[in-house]
Amino acid sequence: MDTVKTGAAVWMLLASAGLHAADGSEFFEMRIRPVLAKNCYSCHTSAQMGGLQLDTREHVLKGGKSGAAVVPGDADKSLLIQAVRQSERLKMPPNGKLKDSEIADLSEWVKGGAVWGASAAPLKTPEYVITAEQRAFWSFQPVRDPALPAVKDKKWSQSPIDQFVLAKLESSGLRPAHAADKRTLIRRVTFDLTGLPPTPEEVESFLGDRSPNAFAKVVDRLLASPHYGERWGRYWLDVARYSDDRLDSERENVYPNSFRYRDWVIQSLNYDMPYDLFVKAQIAGDLLPGADRDKLEPGLGFYALSPEFQDDRVDATTRGFLGLTVACATCHDHKYDPIPTKDYYSLLGIFKNTDLTEYPLAPKSDVESYKGQKKKIDDQKEAIEAFIKVQSAALGDVLAANTAAYLRSAAGEAVKTKLDQETLDRWKKYLDKTDKEHPFLKDWKKQNPDEVQALVLATAAEKKKVDDENHIRLGLNPSRDDLSKANLVSMDRDRFVLWRDLFGDKGVLHYQDKHIDRFLAPIFKERLDAMRADLEALEKSLPTQYAFLQVINDKDHPVNERVHLRGNAENLGDEVPRHFLSILSKGDPVAYKHGSGRLELAEDIASPDNPLTARVIVNRVWQLHFGQGLVRTPSNFGQLGDRPSHPELLDYLAKSLIENHWSLKALHREILLSSTYQMSTEFIDAAAAKDPENRLLWRANRRRLDIEALRDEFLADSGSLDLTPGGPAKKLTDDNKRRTVYGFVSRRKLDGTLALFDFPNPNSTSEQRLDTNVPLQRLFFLNSGFITAQAKLLADRLRPLKDDTARIDRAYAVLFSRPPTAVERKLGLDFLTSGGDWPQYAQALFSSNEFSFVE
Repeated sequence: MDTVKTGAAVWMLLASAGLHAADGSEFFEMRIRPVLAKNCYSCHTSAQMGGLQLDTREHVLKGGKSGAAVVPGDADKSLLIQAVRQSERLKMPPNGKLKDSEIADLSEWVKGGAVWGASAAPLKTPEYVITAEQRAFWSFQPVRDPALPAVKDKKWSQSPIDQFVLAKLESSGLRPAHAADKRTLIRRVTFDLTGLPPTPEEVESFLGDRSPNAFAKVVDRLLASPHYGERWGRYWLDVARYSDDRLDSERENVYPNSFRYRDWVIQSLNYDMPYDLFVKAQIAGDLLPGADRDKLEPGLGFYALSPEFQDDRVDATTRGFLGLTVACATCHDHKYDPIPTKDYYSLLGIFKNTDLTEYPLAPKSDVESYKGQKKKIDDQKEAIEAFIKVQSAALGDVLAANTAAYLRSAAGEAVKTKLDQETLDRWKKYLDKTDKEHPFLKDWKKQNPDEVQALVLATAAEKKKVDDENHIRLGLNPSRDDLSKANLVSMDRDRFVLWRDLFGDKGVLHYQDKHIDRFLAPIFKERLDAMRADLEALEKSLPTQYAFLQVINDKDHPVNERVHLRGNAENLGDEVPRHFLSILSKGDPVAYKHGSGRLELAEDIASPDNPLTARVIVNRVWQLHFGQGLVRTPSNFGQLGDRPSHPELLDYLAKSLIENHWSLKALHREILLSSTYQMSTEFIDAAAAKDPENRLLWRANRRRLDIEALRDEFLADSGSLDLTPGGPAKKLTDDNKRRTVYGFVSRRKLDGTLALFDFPNPNSTSEQRLDTNVPLQRLFFLNSGFITAQAKLLADRLRPLKDDTARIDRAYAVLFSRPPTAVERKLGLDFLTSGGDWPQYAQALFSSNEFSFVE
């Protein structure tokens, strides 16, 4: 795929996650500018180090002495991305590698065309005033109780929902499509509520039920099914950016108990936990008065399993629950919505006053036993690391003292000094590099080796002196990041880079772990071997880790956050009390006084007086039943978001949700029993001409199954689906027969099949799935070992029937909830009698559009 197409595809993915405005600036303001401000601006704005400025798109494209910093659409060719990836040639920023999530964001930004936001205006004064016009915006108005409109076709209208929809259609001179037939309807609603196909027996039972409430009985049965929570829980996990591992570029870093949050979400929906409590539990489940911690605290996985940076928590909270892009106010007041920068930092302060922790689900004795043994292991690892560090430093000094000899040997001269071959090879490789980030050794063959050796030894001595001074100034145990920053301040940058290249973790003269063993004197080697043997014994005796919830709790002494001017954490502005959003507060927002403020935030978000929370969730539910929301930007109810197609209906549903004690199942039931939901996909020329996007809801939308329902359908129809609920996540191998919701979701490397069929990126909150249609998807149906295995199982399932005609009829009933037509039956029989076998025929049926779509 060429870079332009790749960039477009990535940007479409970002669009599906709701992370950018129409011009792409929203993603830039929220994810990119803060990273540049924090890590790059000090050297690459007015200072123009390397001739590079990163303050405007024009300057970025122009680049510096090494060329353009960014090639829009191609991250791999962009020097900026090479630098932050710490390539052999470039390593930026010099004080340490960016977070994996930041590198991923920068790469996606470049692939998407390096769209730049508007120049950040100076921060407004603290007296930011929200105007009456801003307060009058539709989504900030209280939820109304709209009067039901009059309609002409009273027979079609079965519910208030239908009256709102029909009134719009009639005012446009349109009529609704005919009702769907019963086979279509039960297939549609079964997939909608459970993500599984109806069985032939369920279909026949519904067809045979002539009672006026036959469909209501189907809906009630499906809502009571445990599979309802599995289906709708997965939708919420998209919003919660759920994952079973951390974003780590170097290793698989698994959350040991992530599944407990996933299972809690599923169970909460199955038990019809009131949505307001569902919200509160995820924000402050540990703080709710009189609450059963075991029932609510698992919800804190919403934050505890996040990509582990606080800014993300503000974004996930405000997009997920409120449908607002508050994180766009990181660097300056929101460009479009009445959200001042201070509001962003007031919320950030809440999460900065929390810590990741665990809530044990085991006896105290088991916890103490495990932790005691784990501490011994950690202490032993630290002792081994300290021992090796001392030996490594001494070895580096010894090798550095022979620098001149190594340079002469690398140049082809004969030397009398005995040299280490591996170290010589390292020197040769390093000296041959043409992109060193310091001016030394540029033309090393013409330099005096003795002078180079003196420089290396002096640099090592200077670094040691700086480290000693910093240990005194910063304390006995400063962090590695603190030391790196201090070194950059204290040492000339070029000298620091020379030291890093020679003595740093990947330096020419640095040996560690087992690589150092061959240099150790026998007495030191024996000591190290004994320490390692002790560690191995400790690890073998470590008991199985106890079960626990991954949660957050409040810090003991909460403090307010300060505004980061232009998003730069090193450039601090005013302190901001922790409080709710100004636009959603009555008068001036009231400062939160209890702990971090999470409980007060939860109460404000889940309040029935909040105009957004109920509207946002009913719109999400509507979207997942109809394929599009009444508001088509489910996580953005601001100025850049879509306007509701049926504002009165949206308010009616929000009001109804609150009045029904925030019951989502009651909301589903009201929607599903409407004539609006039960329409067919009939195409009406006049309606299509007036409303080609079906915004007025004149027919049902034909929808493709998402990957979870599609994979589960293969397993269900082949008879191999394992319906065991809950428990640890497993990789989605061909041998894994469980529902897809229980599969392992990785931030580090998403499962290939999930990615192929548009599963959302778990590194950010996702508002809706992106439907792509690419050749690789069709090839999957033809070539996947998983598909061919399910086709064989389906053939085996049908084999006991008396003949091929009966088998074909049963296959259609299982796969499509209908009998085959005479033509379809004949085509199948002709194929089977002309040499085709049943597994091939089953795979052909699996590959049909009808299998993957719901009418």
